[in-house]
Amino acid sequence: MFIVTKANWWQHGVGYQIYPKSFFDANGDGIGDLAGIKEKIDYLDSLNIDFVWLCPIYKSPGVDNGYDIADYRDVDPQYGSMADLDILIQELHNHHIKIVMDMVLNHSSDQNQWFLDAKRDVNSKYHDYYIWKKGKNGGTPNNWTSLFGGSAWQYNEATDEYYYHLYAKQQPDLNWENPQLRHEMHAIIKFWIKKGIDGFRLDAITHLKKLQTFEDVDNPDQASRNIPGIEVFLRELKKIYDDYGVMTVGEVGAVPPESAIKWVDPDTGYMDLLFQFDHVNFGDAHKFDFATKSIPTVKEKLTAWQTAAATQGNLGLFIENHDLPRAVSYFGSEEKAYRNRSAKAVGLMYFMMKGTPFIYQGQELGMINDHIASINDVTDIDSLRHYRERIQSGYNTQMALHEVAFKGRDNARTPMQWSAKPLAGFSKNTSWIKVADSFKTINVAEEESDSQSVLNFYRKLINLKKTDATLQDGQYTLDPTTAKNVIAYRRFDAKATWIVVANLSNTVETYQLPQDLTNHAYQAVLGNNGCTIQQQDQLDLAAWGAILLKFEK
Repeated sequence: MFIVTKANWWQHGVGYQIYPKSFFDANGDGIGDLAGIKEKIDYLDSLNIDFVWLCPIYKSPGVDNGYDIADYRDVDPQYGSMADLDILIQELHNHHIKIVMDMVLNHSSDQNQWFLDAKRDVNSKYHDYYIWKKGKNGGTPNNWTSLFGGSAWQYNEATDEYYYHLYAKQQPDLNWENPQLRHEMHAIIKFWIKKGIDGFRLDAITHLKKLQTFEDVDNPDQASRNIPGIEVFLRELKKIYDDYGVMTVGEVGAVPPESAIKWVDPDTGYMDLLFQFDHVNFGDAHKFDFATKSIPTVKEKLTAWQTAAATQGNLGLFIENHDLPRAVSYFGSEEKAYRNRSAKAVGLMYFMMKGTPFIYQGQELGMINDHIASINDVTDIDSLRHYRERIQSGYNTQMALHEVAFKGRDNARTPMQWSAKPLAGFSKNTSWIKVADSFKTINVAEEESDSQSVLNFYRKLINLKKTDATLQDGQYTLDPTTAKNVIAYRRFDAKATWIVVANLSNTVETYQLPQDLTNHAYQAVLGNNGCTIQQQDQLDLAAWGAILLKFEK
């Protein structure tokens, strides 16, 4: 059993992810900004969250919406100034809200001064900040591919070399084999800590190490994901985090559950929390594919991770982020009769697991995917790339757009829906991206006054998770059920047992309480009006019905 003797602030806290460009526009230019976040601190405070995670606000040409960094020590003017950030940090701290920044260590922008110097001169000290290779047989150095499609190598005429880019060609990978580069990145992390940043979300952190033979590979992951030796880089970083007492959460896709402890062991791990993605992929061969949603698979994946972190380590719990479709559209139901109930069911399902819950902006409202009708409304570089490839491979425009509309990253990046006013109250004048059509019925103003809203349900989830020791540190076990679309699990310790039951389908289901609990008194603490207790030991679950039960010991 994992016994917490002295919890760190993030262990029993709740995080809120902000995509600054789409959160709130204070100056009316159509782009969310730091001043806009400051204006909404009272709203954040009302949620009772403990920290915010800001997606990148660094100076950037914006090819990948800030994940292509041109200057690691400056704020992009579209978001404001460094003085604006200083004010925001102070105001958040005044409200007892900590701030976690996205830190992109794997790659920079091709407009970063380092790269501009590196591509001009092989003798520049910055040349070895990046990964360069000569071509072979009139082509690329090897068969390595980019996660954004095509070769991972881009030719540079000035030096007659290719540079490596795991993502877009405008995002050249940094060379972590170079001690000078590592020293530079360490100094950047310390710079932000001294500015008052309380932690970092580590983007693409499993890719820092590349296969040093640079030979052809059968699987793209063999080139640059979790390559042996990466632990050297991660331990150097961990020493800095520990020395300054900051929190870290890593994006660690493709790490198996049995390796979790290696990453988040409190004594020997590389970071405090990790994000894994097994439960949001459903075994898709490609992220734009339409794999059949399998709730048994979701149960299996979530339980595997809960089990892996049962004795030591901590997980970051999430169901949405800036790269994923909206959870109601992906896991739940957009049907009017089921939208709110499914949003609550999905929220309850993940929130009460062991770990630190994260909420993505708008998730607490039950925001849904936008219904994109034209490729002209798409802004995301990866979605546009996928659309072009589908058209080139013979798809008609409707089929290609359908894939992008459902799983494209723009779904999470439409503006936060503050009210039913024009532009959803996000801006007074314009918006950098189309506002989702649902804003007139799904918005903060509408839900604030409705005691049964998704927003107020999330407030109850947050307060329960933050105030109950069993829900924070108790053990987890998956409870058996013959209903394949029902997920039921318990959190328990010596004092109490909680059971979460969620029907993740639009069919009626029945759940039988486990035999060891049938004669115990319990109370229904929280639900979404989709569950009826017919007998002491039987629950009838309507479509998307969910309930939280507490059994006293």
